[in-house]
Amino acid sequence: MRKIGMMLAWLVCTGMAQAGEYAYLVFVNQNNDTTALSVTDMTLKVNDNSLTVTNAEGTVNFTLTDLQCMQFMTEEGQMAQRLDNILDANEPIEVYSILGVKIGHYNSLPQAAGVLGKGSYVITNGKNSQTIVLQ
Repeated sequence: MRKIGMMLAWLVCTGMAQAGEYAYLVFVNQNNDTTALSVTDMTLKVNDNSLTVTNAEGTVNFTLTDLQCMQFMTEEGQMAQRLDNILDANEPIEVYSILGVKIGHYNSLPQAAGVLGKGSYVITNGKNSQTIVLQ
């Protein structure tokens, strides 16, 4: 659940501004079944354990715990960018508030997630950074 929350946070923070260059957002479930949806007029809403995706063609609901990842596609069958964790979850990380105030240093993302409360954070390790939301 937390992994999907982090993926959605990253998508909201960075992905939708870039979505115009992609034609589809593909959802992959735990069985590796894929659902490709046009990004035209797309909105994403999370409610409890459900992700509701609405676009120009209609609405589709996903169970968050069943989702494995989301990927942008430029055209049918061509994956462009995988939307799951950018950082290695088992590497040491630095955690910052959204305003850039350093919160702490942790041995891994799971260790940090166990200590941090609900909220939005910027996680860095080396040259990589990622925005996450803990719910």
